[in-house]
Parts: sequence; structure tokens; C-alpha cells
Amino acid sequence: MVKQYKVDEVASLVKKLQDKGNIILTNYSGIKVKSLAELRRKIRDKGGEYKVVKNNLFKRAISEVGAVAIDEHLKGPIGVVFMKDEVGDIAKVLRDFAKEQDKFAFSLGLLDNVVYSAEQVKRIADLPSREVLLSQVLSLVNGPGTKIAIGINQIMASLARGINAVAEKNAQ
Repeated sequence: MVKQYKVDEVASLVKKLQDKGNIILTNYSGIKVKSLAELRRKIRDKGGEYKVVKNNLFKRAISEVGAVAIDEHLKGPIGVVFMKDEVGDIAKVLRDFAKEQDKFAFSLGLLDNVVYSAEQVKRIADLPSREVLLSQVLSLVNGPGTKIAIGINQIMASLARGINAVAEKNAQ
């Protein structure tokens, strides 16, 4: 007979998977509770949620949602980061935490139902923030227009200086 708390936990995990959609699995073995509490706070500040899960219950939740099967990665103590669109920011938080805590590690990422290895998640963490990327793209788009405007302005200034020189010569 299935115990009610297990059914409730699977339902809670299914809801989180449906609401957030993106997850990163971590191995938290050997990390102190105080450090994990600090990690949870940092992730919550970025809009995500960190939860320690039971592997069997998480397998059931994944299968109920219809996500890619990741059963081979669900071994040992697993912590799951649930997030929506703030993948880069949260990956940076996890990367920084892993630098501080030698025992903490990424297992994999499941982003938009695509499985990413731990190395790929680390590469996502190394990317510049969304705002920086947008400003870089806009500067590339804006660059040629600015140069054209400067060029036209210089041509107009040269023309004005030429007309002024001719006018001064004719006035004498």
C-alpha cells in the first residue's frame, strides 16, 4: 500500500516540474546543513528553488510529467534546483558554491526537456548574463549606424567649412 506522504511528495514534485520546467541535479553529499541553507537562500533570491529529493519519488514525478528519462543519474543523495528562465544566473550560483565546497558537484541539467552534462551546465554558468549579452548584440547592431552618422556629420561639416571659405574669399 502506497503511503499518502509519498503520493503528496510526488504530486508536489510534479507541480514544481510543470511550473518551473528546468532542473539541475546536484550531489550534496558531505555538505554542512548551514552551507546548504545559504545555497538555498541564494537560489531563492535568483527565482529558483533547491530541494533534496528521494530518488524513487523523483523518478515517478519525472515519468508523470513525461520528461526525458534520467534514471541512470538518480543515484545517491540528490539535490534538485527547480527554475524557470533564470538558468544562467542560478548556474553561476551553483558554480560559485562548488568552488567553495569541494564535495559539491553538478550531475546534469534538464533544460527544456534536453539533457545537458555537468560540463555543459558549467559552460552555461560561464556565459555572460542575459543583460550583458543583449548589450553586446545591441552594440554590434548599433555600431554601423553610428559610424554612418559620424561619417555623414563629417561630410556635412566639411561642406559647411568649404562653403564658408568660398564665401569669405568672395567677400574680399
